[in-house]
Amino acid sequence: MKVAAIIAAAGAGLRMLSETRKQYMRLEGMPVLARSVKLFCDRPDFETVAVVIPAGDEAEVRALLEPFCSSERLLFVEGGQTRQDSVSKGLKALPPSAGLVCIHDAARPLASVVLLEKLLAAAAEYGAAVPVIPLNDTLKEINPEGFITATLPRDKLRLVQTPQVFRRAIIEKAYREAFANATDDASLVELAGFVVRTVPGELTNFKITTPLDIALAALLLKGEIDG
Repeated sequence: MKVAAIIAAAGAGLRMLSETRKQYMRLEGMPVLARSVKLFCDRPDFETVAVVIPAGDEAEVRALLEPFCSSERLLFVEGGQTRQDSVSKGLKALPPSAGLVCIHDAARPLASVVLLEKLLAAAAEYGAAVPVIPLNDTLKEINPEGFITATLPRDKLRLVQTPQVFRRAIIEKAYREAFANATDDASLVELAGFVVRTVPGELTNFKITTPLDIALAALLLKGEIDG
C-alpha cells in the first residue's frame, strides 16, 4: 500500500515568543521542520510528503529544507485559517494512489522511525492509529472562578501525539463530514464513527511550543540527557 504524509506547518507558534516561527528555528544545526519532514522523506515507501505552510513562505521553506531533504517527493501547500483547514488542503493535494495517510505536527521533530513503523502497521490493520502516552500528574476539573469541582481518574486517560495514521478513505470521510474544529485528526475520525487504535507513544516525541522545549530537545539530541 502506498503511503503519503501531511506535515502541518502553517501555525504561527505564538507561545514561542519569537519573530521566527518555531518550525523554522534551528535545532542542533537543522530546522525543526526539516527534522520532522526527514522522518518521511528518508523512507522510500512515502511517495508524497505534503508540507502545509503559511501563505507566501514557499521560497523560505524550500531553502530551509533543501540541504536536508530531497525535494523530489515534496509538495508545498498553502495552509488555511485553522489546523483543520490546513490538513484538509493537504489531503486534497495528495495523489489518489496513496492508501495510507500520516498526519504529523511540524513541531514534533523527535518522533522515531520505530514509532512510525508501529503506527503504519496498526493503521493498515485497524484503519486508524495514534500514539499515546500515560499521564503522570493528577487531573483536576475547575470552574470559571478557579475552584476545583472534581478529580478525574487518569487510568483511562492518555495524552495524544502525532504522527496519526489513517486509511485514506477513513480520513477523507472524516474531513468531508467535519462538524467540529477538532484539535487533532483522530477526533474527527471518532466523530465520523470509526474506531482508532492506540500505540504506545514516546516521551521524547513532545511538541516544541516554548523556548524550554527547544532547549530540552537540543539536550536530547546531544545525548546529554536520556529520553
